[in-house]
Amino acid sequence: MGYKLLKMKTNSPLLLIIIVVLFVFSHANAQNSSTLNGKMLTKNQIIEDYDILYSTLVNYHPVPFQYINEEDLKTFYNRQKSQFPESLTELEFNKLSRNLIAKIGCGHTSGKPSDEWFKAVTGQNVLLPFTVQKTDDDVYISGIVDEEFDFQINDKILAINHIPIEEILMQMAENQQRDGLTQSFVDKAIYASFRTYYLFLYGIQKEFHIDYKTKTGEINSTIVQPTNKKIIETKQQELTDNFYKIYEHKWSLFAYDSTNHLAYLKIKSFSDRNEYKDYYEKVFKWLAQQPQAKLIVDIRDNGGGFFKNGNKLLTYFTPNKFDFNMHRPKRKLEKNKYTKMNKSTKWTKVAFSLKPSKQRTKGVKTITFKFKPNKLNYKGDVHLLTNGNTFSQAALVASQLKEYGATIYGMETGGTEQGTNCMLNYQLVLPNSGLKITIPYYQVLSNSTKSEFGYGVKPNYEIKPAHFTLEDNVLNDVVKIISK
Repeated sequence: MGYKLLKMKTNSPLLLIIIVVLFVFSHANAQNSSTLNGKMLTKNQIIEDYDILYSTLVNYHPVPFQYINEEDLKTFYNRQKSQFPESLTELEFNKLSRNLIAKIGCGHTSGKPSDEWFKAVTGQNVLLPFTVQKTDDDVYISGIVDEEFDFQINDKILAINHIPIEEILMQMAENQQRDGLTQSFVDKAIYASFRTYYLFLYGIQKEFHIDYKTKTGEINSTIVQPTNKKIIETKQQELTDNFYKIYEHKWSLFAYDSTNHLAYLKIKSFSDRNEYKDYYEKVFKWLAQQPQAKLIVDIRDNGGGFFKNGNKLLTYFTPNKFDFNMHRPKRKLEKNKYTKMNKSTKWTKVAFSLKPSKQRTKGVKTITFKFKPNKLNYKGDVHLLTNGNTFSQAALVASQLKEYGATIYGMETGGTEQGTNCMLNYQLVLPNSGLKITIPYYQVLSNSTKSEFGYGVKPNYEIKPAHFTLEDNVLNDVVKIISK
């Protein structure tokens, strides 16, 4: 059956209704797109927020000029400021702000868009439908959402919206906070958050033009749409059959390979505050009954956590008492009303300040926590696995284990060997953009005497992880090296 076209005069009520609906819809879409890219800021608003950000960084951060001298930071700040246009979106200003923050060289000092922006984009189709990973000189598609695409996992990504992938990654790296001069943490962070960082850099896109190279060498192009779907989870790398699990928690795993007499302690995080004491005691009681066992400690992808948890682990390896020192410079703070601590952080700061200082350093207030060797002290060799996500408290643990003679395998830690900035945080909310900046209160120096300024704990055996495989090639290689 055919359909006749509906003929209407220009003064038809139905036509007027349709016109109004289309106008409202298109206007709402334009507003929605503007909202998703963040509020529009005038030049005066940009300058005000940027000045507050710079002033807060140099006043509130415990060591803002550890990795960049004051004059160089000020020069960078003035150069960026002189190039501000008449207006910017919130996301565009976020990019400039993160670029300034990265110059501090502190992985715990970070910036992100406003709460209003995150609320606006929640559930919206704004993300790339895939993520990437780099292997040697090539960048591969490493995961996709649950849809059909022309490309596949393991295809090389060449460009997105006509921007070469190398340039995209370089821009992400410039905006990524890091500890000191380390690159390992930067690499891990930008691949882990690639879809979000792409959104931060380029804002809302109607579509993505993808250039890619197949496994057979063909260079193709395709167009994909933004999505809010999660990447399909890939199966986690499993331990080899030689290992059997003895104890397991969501934050740790202890297993044993009876063939090679290898004990394996994987600690995914030091954030646990309740189970860790009993858990470590069980592990090292078990080890005490297996004197022939060699020990592998795996803190790859451990981003840190509760300082007492990490230091409690160290008490099972150290032959001597050791201190954990948190430092804060004694200087007059030029406060601003936009920078605050939450109540629990304030009370923790007060509790710390009541502890007597064990170190006397001019111009520095030091909070000291003392630790002594555990009676179940492990006397054997320690084989330690690290990578770029070994950060904060985990990097401090790696630093001290290296000091005690541990052999390090894998990749350089993301946290520097000499120490970190951490513990309590200030929160800065910029008045015009709403950007949220986290700034640590304390500096912690490790007990290392061997550190290289600005760099992480470097491995004795550098072993790069193999991607797109269910085998843990790093652990397998370590087992082979130890078994020999």
